[in-house]
Amino acid sequence: MRSIIIIFLCLLSVTHSDRKERRRNRRIKGDTGEDSSVPESEPGGHQDGSDPAGARERSSRGLVPQLLPNYTEPELPNASEVGCSYAFMSCMYRGGCSVALQQYELTCASLVNELTDTCSRQCQHALIALVSTEEGERMMKCRCEDAECERKKRRIEPCRAAVTWQSEPTTQVSCSAATWICLADPLCAKALEYYNDNCNALFKGRKCSRKCKNSLNILLRQESANKLATCFCDGTEEYDCVKVRENTEVLCFGKKKEEPVDDIIDNTIDGSSDAKGSAARAKRPLLLSIASVIISYWLPEAVYNLRSLLTITIGL
Repeated sequence: MRSIIIIFLCLLSVTHSDRKERRRNRRIKGDTGEDSSVPESEPGGHQDGSDPAGARERSSRGLVPQLLPNYTEPELPNASEVGCSYAFMSCMYRGGCSVALQQYELTCASLVNELTDTCSRQCQHALIALVSTEEGERMMKCRCEDAECERKKRRIEPCRAAVTWQSEPTTQVSCSAATWICLADPLCAKALEYYNDNCNALFKGRKCSRKCKNSLNILLRQESANKLATCFCDGTEEYDCVKVRENTEVLCFGKKKEEPVDDIIDNTIDGSSDAKGSAARAKRPLLLSIASVIISYWLPEAVYNLRSLLTITIGL
C-alpha cells in the first residue's frame, strides 16, 4: 500500500512540473512576439495561407481522368478500321454486350455452323439485342482478320434485313425482342429486375401496388425500354404476355377492360340459325321423295276401296 502511494505522488509531481514548463514556454513566446499556430503567408497567397487553385490541384491528383472537370472522351476509331478480335474483347468486357453476345452464340449456332440457312426468330432477337449496344454494333462492322471471321459474317447475312428493320427506333418489335434489348443495357436490366420482383401481384391480376407502379415508371424512363412500351405479343414469351399487358393497362393505368360486343354474339347466333335452316332445307327433297313413294303405293288401293264402297252403297 505504501509503494502505491509513493508511485502516485511521483506521477503527480511529474505532471505538475510538465504543466509549469508549458506555461513558462508560452510566456516566453508571448514576450518575443512569435505565434507558432499561424504560418507565414506565401508570396501571392492569402493571409491565412490558403490557395484555392493549389488546393483544387491537390484534391484532383488522386482522381481518375474521367472525373476531372475538363475531361473529354477520346474519339473512337471508325468501326470498319477496328479488328474483330479487339471488337469482340471490347464487347465481352461490357456487361450488357456480353450477355447479348452469349445469347447470340447460343441461338444462332445452327445458322453459323451451316446446319440451316434460315435465320430463326430467336436468332433475330439475339442480334437485335446485340446491335442495340454500342460495342455490339461496332462488332458487326469490324474488320475481319481471318477466313473464319469472314465465314461467320457471311452466315448471318439472312438475318440482316429483318434485324436492320427491327432495330430502327420507330419500328415495333415483339415483346421477346424488346426484353432482350432491355437486358443488353445494365441500367434497363436492373430496372426490369425490380419490376419483376415488385409486381408479382400485378402479374396475378390482383393489384398494382405503389412499389410496382414506381418500378414500372422507372423502367419506362429507360431509353432501352422504349420498345417494351410498344411491343406486341407473338407467343414466344416465357410468360403470359397478353394477360400481363391487360393487367398493367387496367390496374396500373386505369384503362377500362374491354367487354365482348353484343353484335358479335348476335352474329354467332345468327350463323348457327342459318346453319340449322340450311340443314333443314337440305332434308326437304328427301322427305318429298319418301312421301311421293308412299302416296304412289297407297293411292290406287284407296281409290279401289272407295269405288267398291260406292258400288255397294248404290246396290243397296
